[in-house]
Amino acid sequence: MNKKIQILLGLLSALVLTGAGCVQFINTAQGPMGVFRSGDAGETWAPKSVLLTSQGLKSLSGAKVYKIYTDPSDPKALYMGTRGQGLYYSYDNGDTWQATVAMAGKYIYALSVDPRDKCTIYVSDGQNIYKTADCQRNWELLFSETRTTQRFVALAVDSNDSKVVYGAELGGDVFRSKDGGQSWRIIKRFNFELRHLVVDPLNSNRLYAAAYSQGLYRSDDGGENWVSAGNGFEKFNDSLSFNRLVMNTAQKDSLFWISKYGILRSNDAGASWSEIKLLTPPGSVNIYGFAFNPKNPQEMYYTGTILGDNNKNVRSTLYKTADGGVNWVTKKLPSNTIPVDLLTSRENGKVLFLGFTTL
Repeated sequence: MNKKIQILLGLLSALVLTGAGCVQFINTAQGPMGVFRSGDAGETWAPKSVLLTSQGLKSLSGAKVYKIYTDPSDPKALYMGTRGQGLYYSYDNGDTWQATVAMAGKYIYALSVDPRDKCTIYVSDGQNIYKTADCQRNWELLFSETRTTQRFVALAVDSNDSKVVYGAELGGDVFRSKDGGQSWRIIKRFNFELRHLVVDPLNSNRLYAAAYSQGLYRSDDGGENWVSAGNGFEKFNDSLSFNRLVMNTAQKDSLFWISKYGILRSNDAGASWSEIKLLTPPGSVNIYGFAFNPKNPQEMYYTGTILGDNNKNVRSTLYKTADGGVNWVTKKLPSNTIPVDLLTSRENGKVLFLGFTTL
């Protein structure tokens, strides 16, 4: 199961800067996609789609964003995983992007940056797990899943011991490596669909695994044993229909669960949950984007999307509050495509990043 294949990218700058030369980025009739940034808490937005290539500047405004990832040690570093258009990275807060050549044309399902070494990155295209230890100059194939019905949906690096890496598969298997990905073993079989796995940055022995329709589970011993962390979900209709799990790193044991119902909050590691009152009625919109100001968690943002036939976006709106959900205001979004991932800057909670896609 452990395969080590060195993927040499070469040293020519032209190759390093080659973008998505074989991928067409086309804006849809609904509007541009890619990443947008706001510097004023969602009041205004600007596209951040400049792609540096050996042929000059190109645009990522047609990139179908799957997820935006951050670097725990560098707040200006961003990674854009796309739906079959590869991986892109920015070291200047999204102002410019470059393509990861080895991931060209891939669907990027998962990415995790080593919290102790920003040049060590783990990426999965679903079937395979790759690793770079030299800031993407070379990539190593660590693991290939031979079961065609399975794919990796999450990767996570232990914040205390970088040699410990976790992976979660769609079918419910949780993997762990204790040697930086050179060997793996399955430590838990949930036997239902998983969508997310995260290591608590304030307690590296604690993991959370989010299922698509079976709730949230927590381990306090590095994945050996698991308990339900979704006590009380049954009180909120459709709260098991998972969209996002967001950790509140500013407060111990605090996390947000975003579902078809709405947004729930726990301050005791999932032992109990309370509802955040939203402007939209429960179950009335799809909430794909949620973020908060890490320096003031009372400031929160979410996107509400109504989908029409064939999953086409009918309407999306940004909602924001400055008082923990007592009062909300609405803001117009810069594209009529679907907002799928929302982040706030760790340096400045007024700076937001929002990724768009079509389904």
